[in-house]
Amino acid sequence: MSRKLKKIDTNQTTLDFDAPLHEYEDLRVKLLAGPEKQRQIESYEEACIEIAASVKSDMRSSGLGREEMVDAINAYFGATGKGWLLSIHMFNHYLSKPTKYPMPAALIFGVQHVTRSLGTISLLARAEDGRVIDKDDVRELALGKLDHAIAEMQRLKKEFRGIKK
Repeated sequence: MSRKLKKIDTNQTTLDFDAPLHEYEDLRVKLLAGPEKQRQIESYEEACIEIAASVKSDMRSSGLGREEMVDAINAYFGATGKGWLLSIHMFNHYLSKPTKYPMPAALIFGVQHVTRSLGTISLLARAEDGRVIDKDDVRELALGKLDHAIAEMQRLKKEFRGIKK
């Protein structure tokens, strides 16, 4: 047998097999710690400004303009020429002068539906150290619980087999 030394390629990258475990542990610690503490809203006016800023951010993310938002919100609420109807003039006031014209809370339903964003309601939840999760997160949570239940059943199955012998 040859006693020739094998040369190790110095350009070869090393694999960190513990990295996924460390990432999992960091994520686990972060999730168990809970949400980050939201700063406290100091005044009614500040709250109005925060809501308007959140709605503007959701609008920007959705790519819709104010006129399109007004039309879509009116369609969401089934508004017609009779009864309640959101005008572009009032919507501009809600977003540009939120302390003088606070946005009605009912409009948040329309904004969420039109923009497909939970940003504004998440802002409200964070104020009380809460979190809002969407349907994808709920599905992942349910799958995680299901995986945990399956692992527990498999562990019990092995335990019972061990007792039987």
